[in-house]
Amino acid sequence: MRSATAASARCSPSHGSSGASPAGCGRRGACPSSRRRLVAERRVGEGAPRRVSVVMATYRREELLRAALEDVLALKYPELEIIVVDQTPEHTPATRALLASVADHVRLIHQARPHVVTALNAGLAAARGEIVLFLDDDIRITDPDFVGAHAKNYDDPRVGGVAGRVIDARTRAEGRYDARSADPVFGFFHTSWNHRTRATVYSAPGANMSFRREALVRLGGFDERFVGNAFRFENDLVLRLSRAGYVVVFDPEPEVLHFYGSPGGSENRHLLGRDRASHAWYVAFFHNQVYCDLKHTPRRYLPGRCWRLYRSHVLNRPYLVEGAGFVLHRHAAFVRGVSGAVATYARLPRAERYAVEASSTRLRR
Repeated sequence: MRSATAASARCSPSHGSSGASPAGCGRRGACPSSRRRLVAERRVGEGAPRRVSVVMATYRREELLRAALEDVLALKYPELEIIVVDQTPEHTPATRALLASVADHVRLIHQARPHVVTALNAGLAAARGEIVLFLDDDIRITDPDFVGAHAKNYDDPRVGGVAGRVIDARTRAEGRYDARSADPVFGFFHTSWNHRTRATVYSAPGANMSFRREALVRLGGFDERFVGNAFRFENDLVLRLSRAGYVVVFDPEPEVLHFYGSPGGSENRHLLGRDRASHAWYVAFFHNQVYCDLKHTPRRYLPGRCWRLYRSHVLNRPYLVEGAGFVLHRHAAFVRGVSGAVATYARLPRAERYAVEASSTRLRR
């Protein structure tokens, strides 16, 4: 997948289809009129705001969606496209009324089968902006210049993505920057999205993240092999962007309040669950964790990573007190998830799988 417009712009010669310099210019692009035109174009490009596409996937959230969408519609940014990928089978009358009233300002894409990764890819495919800003449907935005705070980071051509600040609306507690988050292999486990330290990162919060559209298209978008809750799909994308030569930065200025609504979304409330539904959720959780590690973690670290995962989510002391039956159910979820991840990884195209194995240590310098 590649942006045809961007490719043609890069490949188009400056003077005519042959690329030859006009008479009297000497070398290509050296004539005064060409220089003046290039300088003028550069000034226009520097002054014009980048077009930004906001993509919001929604599933079974009504009041939260309405509040989030109203905040997005109130944003002060001159070149803004708003796309909602709707996975909710039937909305309440209030939500239907809002969506109908903003039909001239919001592009609505219907997706029958709910899945966060395919929904975001559908939004990416529809987006026309140079920058694509992904937001959850259970966030609130308080800064009218929120989009501009994201967009200004892309003045640096090395930047391929921006992770924005995410404040837990339930506690409003501020986190702290952990320097260990700068490690591409282990940083995911030490990353907080609620602090005020600008830094290079190797993941991004799905609730508040933006990327260069062309870079995402070139990489094939988000990996739809992440199943169910799609845990760590953002981590996977950022690591692929980093291998492609881009930098992804955490910028605390564009911030959102996150309400972690339920139902809907990835149902991360099951992370601390103890019922049958949580065991089923954990199959996908284990699959996604191990699949991401197989794609990006040096082989020597994999046994330790799997043991840490098992110890934290199967042999965790609060789980042990639930009794042998609970532990056996969680153990079965682990076995199913890990075996599924290995099978998923084995089905990757051979060239892609070998490329991942060859580059798994390249980021860590």
